[in-house]
Amino acid sequence: MWKKYAGYLKQILPLMKNSLLPVLLLGTALGAYFMLAPFGEEAQRFLHVGFFLSCAASAGILIYFNRNRPLFFVLVLLIAYCLINYLKFAHGIIYNLTADYYNLCFLTAVCFLFFYFLPNRPLFSFDTVNFLIVVFAALALGEQLGRYRVGIDFSAFFCNGCGLQTFGLALFLSVLIIMLVHSSIRDEILTTSLFFATVSVMLGFYLSDRPSPLALFFFTAALTVLCGIIHSLLYAARKDVVTGLDNGNSFIRAQASLPLKYGLGIVCIDDYKHLAQIFKKSGIDEIVVMIAKKICELEPDAHVYRCGADEFIVIFPAAEKGASFARVDNIRRTVAASEFLLSGRKKALKLTVSCSVADKKRSDADVFEVFMRARKILQKTYKFTQNITSQA
Repeated sequence: MWKKYAGYLKQILPLMKNSLLPVLLLGTALGAYFMLAPFGEEAQRFLHVGFFLSCAASAGILIYFNRNRPLFFVLVLLIAYCLINYLKFAHGIIYNLTADYYNLCFLTAVCFLFFYFLPNRPLFSFDTVNFLIVVFAALALGEQLGRYRVGIDFSAFFCNGCGLQTFGLALFLSVLIIMLVHSSIRDEILTTSLFFATVSVMLGFYLSDRPSPLALFFFTAALTVLCGIIHSLLYAARKDVVTGLDNGNSFIRAQASLPLKYGLGIVCIDDYKHLAQIFKKSGIDEIVVMIAKKICELEPDAHVYRCGADEFIVIFPAAEKGASFARVDNIRRTVAASEFLLSGRKKALKLTVSCSVADKKRSDADVFEVFMRARKILQKTYKFTQNITSQA
């Protein structure tokens, strides 16, 4: 019985790994609100400064690594926090009944949803200009509607909420449901972090009539995004973000721990560029994941690395001479005999892989010499034929 529950636990824990830190941050914020609020002046100043420093740190990291996701999410978060405080200063206790506040709630939720699905691309590109135009257009729309005292809100048909009107609350909840479904499917660090950051922002809006929770939950949102960015970068330094396998950096670091005798196999997806053109990024990622799972199912004791877009490296520790060839060729034959069904397609897809194998020799100084021998024979064979296993 204990083994059965241990098996369930092993299946559940990987699904929780991306949510653990955001849940801890949100739980800590909720605990602080219920047990310690209202905060003193020094504590509120700390939360204000922490919010702006977290936003600045997130922006600095993303600019340094030339990534656009989730920079615009942070930008909208920063603008929303500044505008809420401005409206509270300008209108006093009736700030949450103004058209400007209604529009801010609506546009913040919509912009969060829009930038949540933003693909991770280089920051310094023409797309960045377009996304900045979207942000400025949203600001201009909110300003013009507020000038004519037109608020995007339908709360007159419902009961009012607290700092967040019922329509705004329903809108945020709808956005969160969409984000939750997407993060459950994709299971990525950043998507999960942005979901929990949006939960914190919703709580900040809902309790914005009090200064302590407003600063607390917006700081929690900014800190959640910052931790998600750092976590995703650290993860990408050692893992392939598509398959979850160890990447080329891990392969380099693992050479010191390899045994004296091992076999190295290279598995290359045939016609990868052609498949990428047909199925685009989401489809080719799904193909790569299915082939990676197939390799891991066939060789649970081997170490599998994804070291290129179309290339996997399989290390067979303590493999006898010639045994690695049979194991890699079994991978090739199994993939060729399998049918792969992509999401949204009724017809199964047939795929093939080309492989090469090299066994560690005494004359090999390190794993890179073994790898280069396998790579050369694969390149030589690949010029003439595919779906074949070659021995170096």
